[in-house]
Amino acid sequence: MVQTAEITFASAPQRRLQGAAPKRSTEPLSSIPVIDMAQPDRLAAEQLATACSTVGFFYVCNHGVEESIVKEQFAQSHAFFDLPVEEKLKIKANASQRGYYPYSMGSAKNSKGHHDQKEAFNVYGFESDQSDLPFHGHNLWPPVELLPRFRPAMLAYYAAMNQVATRILRLLGLALHLGPDYFLPKFTSSTSNIRCVHYLPQRSQPDEGVCGVGAHTDWGMLTVLATDSQPGLQISHDGAWIDVEPRPGHFVINIGDLLDRWTGGKFCSTLHRVVNQTGLDRYSCPFFLAPAWDAKIEPLPGIQDPTINATNTVVTCGEWLSMRRAAEYGGQPLLAML
Repeated sequence: MVQTAEITFASAPQRRLQGAAPKRSTEPLSSIPVIDMAQPDRLAAEQLATACSTVGFFYVCNHGVEESIVKEQFAQSHAFFDLPVEEKLKIKANASQRGYYPYSMGSAKNSKGHHDQKEAFNVYGFESDQSDLPFHGHNLWPPVELLPRFRPAMLAYYAAMNQVATRILRLLGLALHLGPDYFLPKFTSSTSNIRCVHYLPQRSQPDEGVCGVGAHTDWGMLTVLATDSQPGLQISHDGAWIDVEPRPGHFVINIGDLLDRWTGGKFCSTLHRVVNQTGLDRYSCPFFLAPAWDAKIEPLPGIQDPTINATNTVVTCGEWLSMRRAAEYGGQPLLAML
């Protein structure tokens, strides 16, 4: 299904808002690219470079993650979201961004004022006593006596998604002619997280601004997404909304704003949303890859193309994520360095 894309929201790189979109192919998008991770790195990196510079989304297959790990994550997500609301609210997310997000909390910016039709649960891959820093703190968990398998399932899923993301980091280094290990030191103590999401059984009305998740771009480096069999994910491409259908055994990967910035727009983050087309419950679990808190995001060597909107402003990952959160949820304008 293809619909005209209305792009009016405040949480994207500033050049999106100014209408100066990065270079893209003018060819119609017939399908989302698929990258077979079992093929040689050189070939996979070439395909990844094309996908990242034209669509910003692609599938990966033969990724090495056991199906049982993904199934158990979804089983435990179902069990958690089926708990009474009062139980879930006992671990409601706080300033550390960890724990339960009830309906209407943590919605993407929406030009028509509607909340996202979802609830969610966040788990980070690092914990810290520095609770005065954004995103720092300790993960919150449901009681073991209620859900004894929940925590092990989420930690196993996080570890598996992190392995996939690390492999893609190596391919990104090759695709940018920087070498397979170029990005890895920036991610040794990453600020990555997973988010279990339950989309409410309600048909979306995108023309009225009612969506599972409103149009947005992701903040971090890249996202690795597992979904159930229900459709709903859509990307904006050449002014239209394109369905990204569920594919068994595949993960969906998309470029985040941080990588977009890091490459000066050579690799582009892409607007996407979730539209419930069936009126049924839908579940997904994205893994959001982000560098270490103090990692410096600075111009990459070799980005010399004058048509690329490179920036010389250096920010840390922590500064970037804090700024993006303020723009998304705090009602503050994006700074010029975006």
